Amino acid sequence: MTPSPSGPLTGTAGAVSSVESAEAAWLDAVRDTGTDAMRRLMHPDCVVVHAPVGRIDGVDAFVQHSAGMGRVTEVRTYDVTVQHFDQVAIVSCLQEMRVVLVPDRTPFVFQAAVTRVWLTDGTGRRLAHMQLARRQPPG
Repeated sequence: MTPSPSGPLTGTAGAVSSVESAEAAWLDAVRDTGTDAMRRLMHPDCVVVHAPVGRIDGVDAFVQHSAGMGRVTEVRTYDVTVQHFDQVAIVSCLQEMRVVLVPDRTPFVFQAAVTRVWLTDGTGRRLAHMQLARRQPPG
């Protein structure tokens, strides 16, 4: 896997204007212990397909699920591919998260093949759809 660069880029007034800044803001929001940063980046009609059993959630259910999952200490993306179509950008990548499920224990590693669909609206880029397909970590 090839690590993909991502820095903390933000647009004006908290809006994200490029796909790269949207992705960086999303990875920061995933590590945030609150839910506001994640919610601000999501389109109100966003749908997220995730979890080992294949949950399909809207914004509120996904944010609530994420908040109860555990503290994310690190998120890395690899092999990022971006496709641009008028007002939509599709990002595909491999993602690895380290999540503290039990305090004072080694973080659990989650890996997923991820697709995020970013829609451009009047405020910048907003997450319109995301699918996370879990993978087993190597070794």
